[in-house]
Amino acid sequence: MLHNFTLKKSLKGCKPLKSLALASAVALATFGSAVQAEEDVILAHAMSQEHIFNPIADRFMSALEAQAPNEFNIRYHPGGDLGDWTSQFEQTIAGEIGMTMTFPATDFDPRLNISIMGMVAGNWDEASKIYGPGGSMVDTYSEIYAGLNMKLLAILPVDFGGIAIRKGIGKVPVNYPADGEGLKVRVPPMQTAIKRFEFLGFNPVPLPFSELYTALQLGSVDGRTFGPPSEIWQMRDVLETYVFSRDYFEQGAFLVNMDWWNDLNAEQQQALQAAADDAGRWAWKEAETISEKLITDIKAYGINVVELDGPQQAKLRSIIQDNEWPWMEETVGKHLVDQVRAATANL
Repeated sequence: MLHNFTLKKSLKGCKPLKSLALASAVALATFGSAVQAEEDVILAHAMSQEHIFNPIADRFMSALEAQAPNEFNIRYHPGGDLGDWTSQFEQTIAGEIGMTMTFPATDFDPRLNISIMGMVAGNWDEASKIYGPGGSMVDTYSEIYAGLNMKLLAILPVDFGGIAIRKGIGKVPVNYPADGEGLKVRVPPMQTAIKRFEFLGFNPVPLPFSELYTALQLGSVDGRTFGPPSEIWQMRDVLETYVFSRDYFEQGAFLVNMDWWNDLNAEQQQALQAAADDAGRWAWKEAETISEKLITDIKAYGINVVELDGPQQAKLRSIIQDNEWPWMEETVGKHLVDQVRAATANL
């Protein structure tokens, strides 16, 4: 029909070409708006299928579609196919990735070291009050991320961390600092992580996460620190003992590029935030159950899971708060550490 219309009108002169162009533009615009989302954006993270980021992402995308049907076309990239978590952090700052679920990259702002401060939360209820929706530290994190050209949509729960020992070592470090002597343990390449495990008596070896599994396989390190249950399960075939020390609470960050965020209209921003809030509330409700199931699976696999007793936990807390916290003041500033102290004072 369009071809016949064009041929018939063209015999009368040139004006109908304008009419045809207009009609085509209207038709394409109408058709395009019906099948194409207005905003095309990448959502990426670097974690495995077992990690809590995956169900959080699923929940977020479903909630966003309900909030704003056909407004967003989310291109989901899990598993690190766009780079490791530090690379994705940097790409989000630059706007190469629109949205990411990642971790605080301290190289970009040393104030983010507060995210790995030890012995801040002692249980899930405390962690939720500090980091969860409406938590006492959320505004502080939002300000730091805004300075890096990123909007914080939510702090995401991961789990408490612990110390894992590879197969063949035969040690169970639970009394600190004595039990750490002579043990080479991988720590993330961050000064805070190195200092903590020096204070706890270990020989810390900073390694990128991408090199950790191979280092455990080859015996380059005797164990690993900063290990939430999901990562212990991921590396279960090379581990024999997991000391669930809960020396820190690992949290992720749901971040979007600030320039992209500012280009959205108010309704789109509201929909994104509402969907992130929904996913965040779900995550904080379900994360403890997920953790408990992982611990059950780790035990069933044959890994020796050890919990610290009362005196051992008290000694761990004392070493970290008496040594790491004052040292942290020199890194992030006393005012930030005092905010953490205030956030934990009445828990």
